[in-house]
Amino acid sequence: MSAAPMAADAVAASNLVSSSTMAGLLRGLVQKGVLQPADIREVYETALLLLEQQQASLPHAAKTFVAARSIIERQLATP
Repeated sequence: MSAAPMAADAVAASNLVSSSTMAGLLRGLVQKGVLQPADIREVYETALLLLEQQQASLPHAAKTFVAARSIIERQLATP
């Protein structure tokens, strides 16, 4: 396997670890009563806003930003 696919796999794995960890953290904070579901929604709304702000400075990564926004928007659509 060449270095490029291995690097891509490492980045994908890192992203999965980060997103799983964040989801677990947010769920745990809601279960402990530290955060309310509305707080979680605010986290996702802020993440969406940050993505939109960053996208203008990285036009070559437009497809990545579209995919990321889609995932966050699905989270916001979940009651």
